[in-house]
Parts: sequence; structure tokens; C-alpha cells
Amino acid sequence: MQSTAPPPAEVRVFSPNAGLIDGVPVTAPPYGDIQDVVISILQQRAQQFGTPAPAVVTDDRYGGTIRLLVHLDGTAEALD
Repeated sequence: MQSTAPPPAEVRVFSPNAGLIDGVPVTAPPYGDIQDVVISILQQRAQQFGTPAPAVVTDDRYGGTIRLLVHLDGTAEALD
């Protein structure tokens, strides 16, 4: 049985501790980093679907956008 990849998550990072994933607010704990929170959530998505989870991340701190693929073990790779 083949797993179906989830649709790409739309991620927006506003600050070191705040962002959105598919329009849902996410925050990092005190002294945490939003990047770790985003990767953790995308890892959970990958595990639910049984296949790597794609994401398009727009980081307002740097003004850039990157496409990522987050694997079931939590490793992430940039696409493109």
C-alpha cells in the first residue's frame, strides 16, 4: 500500500517565537525557537501520513521563502 503525501504546509514565521502553520498560530516556549516547533509539527504530519511532509516556509525575519521536506525522523531538507 502506497502512502499519499500530504499537501504542502503553508508556514509563515514572524519572529523567533511566533508563526503560523496553515493559518493556525504556533508559538515557541520561552528561550525556544520557532524553527524547532515548526519542524516538530511537520514531523508529526509526516508520521501521520507515513511519508515526508512538504512545506513552503516564508520567513518575515529575513524576507525569504524556502521549500522544505521534513522526514519521519525529523530531518529536514531544502528543495530547489
